[in-house]
Amino acid sequence: MSSLGMWVVGAVPDRAAVSLPDEFVHLVAEGDFRRPEGFAETLAWWSEGCAGEPFFARDGSDPAVLLPTAAGRRFADLVHGAHPETAATEAIRDASLELMPAEGSAAGVFCAVARKASPVAALYYGLGAEAAGLLPGWFGDFLLPADDVRAALPDAERALRIDGERRAVVLGRIGDWMTGMGDAPGFAAEELLDGPLEVLRHAVEAGLGVAAFSRWY
Repeated sequence: MSSLGMWVVGAVPDRAAVSLPDEFVHLVAEGDFRRPEGFAETLAWWSEGCAGEPFFARDGSDPAVLLPTAAGRRFADLVHGAHPETAATEAIRDASLELMPAEGSAAGVFCAVARKASPVAALYYGLGAEAAGLLPGWFGDFLLPADDVRAALPDAERALRIDGERRAVVLGRIGDWMTGMGDAPGFAAEELLDGPLEVLRHAVEAGLGVAAFSRWY
């Protein structure tokens, strides 16, 4: 695995969100979407609460240091295995990225980057399986036409528009992931809650589709 994890969520033209999969279907090869061994069992483990297993433990010599447990590494592998890097998926991601607004220049795009950690894994760990299940797509990967974005927004609001004690707990868990699994202690955890929701709202208002995907660099 590379050292820089990225998750991008961006608005794309509705027509492109509909047509892109067909444009690159010729690149799909046999076995492209074969899951890693044990994937189904680990997915069930995650969905059912991970048997209450902690994802991090304190370093005995330095209590401020978090160390990933076997459960934490298992979940990281689950998220990584959910995002196959095939010719077809990479072509769709490249095409989607070219259609999104330039980062920082306009509304409608969100990009999270962290050293040695997957931002979307941090978000899903922070939310927990039940709330994360309200988000569209498959562990942060999706390509939705405008009508589907509109349908997905209410559940995304329920998952991400949180406050009070619940928000504090989720932000704390995101921070734990970024420091324990990665090397990003200064990561702005609140952006993982607010940024994707802003993109979805913008897309609904503008009648656009939305693409989202993870990458490692």
